[in-house]
Amino acid sequence: MLKKITQSPYLHLISGIVLFFTAGYETITTFKEASIGSHHGVLFFSVVQIVKVIPELMHGFTEFKEAKELTK
Repeated sequence: MLKKITQSPYLHLISGIVLFFTAGYETITTFKEASIGSHHGVLFFSVVQIVKVIPELMHGFTEFKEAKELTK
């Protein structure tokens, strides 16, 4: 059960979006400072998490579309 939850693409997508917005806000507010902080790494990690989920979502949408066509 725990393995199924931790490998959920929805959990990865939601956590990636939350990290993206929070780290993005921190990056924007410290834009005038010429230093690199941990929020830059978190922002990069969030983009990787979101991109990693896209193929799984597209596969799911394709299966949904095929199932809808079969019921017609």
